[in-house]
Amino acid sequence: MGAINNFISSLNRSSGMARTNKYEVLIFAPTNHPGGSEKANVNLHCNAISMPGHDLKQITQQFGSEPAREMVTHHSFAGNIAATFYIDAGHETKSWFDKWQEMTVNPITHKAQYYDDYKDATMEIYQLGADGKRTYGIRCEEVYPATISPIEYSYEASDIALLSVEFAYRKWIDIADLESGVPVKRTRIADTTEMLPSNGVLDANAIANGLGYSSAASLKKYLKGQV
Repeated sequence: MGAINNFISSLNRSSGMARTNKYEVLIFAPTNHPGGSEKANVNLHCNAISMPGHDLKQITQQFGSEPAREMVTHHSFAGNIAATFYIDAGHETKSWFDKWQEMTVNPITHKAQYYDDYKDATMEIYQLGADGKRTYGIRCEEVYPATISPIEYSYEASDIALLSVEFAYRKWIDIADLESGVPVKRTRIADTTEMLPSNGVLDANAIANGLGYSSAASLKKYLKGQV
């Protein structure tokens, strides 16, 4: 009974279990999309979607005959986001995705466009609670429809037509702890990237400044004192 009561208490604390039919999707195309960066019907017509995962890449390290260690080297967000959409009779949903793809490859010259021209797009996927409120959410960045699948027709079928789309993306982040309203805190590494001069070479003073010294002379003075 104790285990059952603990299980019930955990459900009460977490407002029940997550339901796969309780979700919300918001897709924002690039701001220069000819059909508009947001189309409400597209979000409403999403009848299924997969929330992406997160991978840790590892290498095996072993010293002598000791048991090996699997050490993390980096992380990635592998795979595309698979989604399906109900198609309206005028195919407005499909046309919107078609125009988005045309932003990545010119349909006349067949040449790829600049990545910066279409990377300004995001997708938000939310888990909803029993009351319809958002309880968890992620934001996928640099999204675009990598694959628009064929549409199957048949005289014998009477189902609503579905459009399958696979979205490529660069990464995703947690939006917030939506239940409590407390933003998720993430440790952010400061961007220390510096632009090199036009000739690609830093002078002595610039190198000294990068090491925390006011000038090359002060660095040289310090190094002489260490000899």
